[in-house]
Amino acid sequence: MGLPMSLAFSRYTIFCRDLAASLAFYRDTLGLVIVEEKTLSGPMAGGLLQLPACTMRIALLAADSDGPVIVGLFQISDTPLQQLQPPLGQPAHGQSALVLATDRFDALHAALVQGGYRFLTPPLAYPKPNASARTPAGLYREMIVYDPDNIPVSLMQIDPLPSSVAQPGADV
Repeated sequence: MGLPMSLAFSRYTIFCRDLAASLAFYRDTLGLVIVEEKTLSGPMAGGLLQLPACTMRIALLAADSDGPVIVGLFQISDTPLQQLQPPLGQPAHGQSALVLATDRFDALHAALVQGGYRFLTPPLAYPKPNASARTPAGLYREMIVYDPDNIPVSLMQIDPLPSSVAQPGADV
């Protein structure tokens, strides 16, 4: 079997083309807060990623100033990087998505529309009448939007079920 292992989520890292555009999305539109910013330069900056010497601007973002880091934005310059062309309009094998829970679904949707961001999935709602060990019962509202690097970002809010759905035996 092996030794027991302990792993914990640390952050979702995005190697972004344009840090300012990514900050406009994650900070200014979604409301995440920068909790740390730094710039690394030279051979050590590239060494971790098997790159030559480069400059790496890093912004770590959290839900609030005291919260754990959720997203790390890394903009690498002074060395060329390949550009991924993720599929748009549907997911693909190997593609990742960031899923964030919110309690301001409608306001985020309005801000994303106003910002001109492209959606994979416009807002939709689906009931989950029964809680499971990991997820509560509720009316799940979800939308999937592309960030400036075309990474799908799912925004989800779980509301109480309407009484007609919450009743035992109700059709779903």
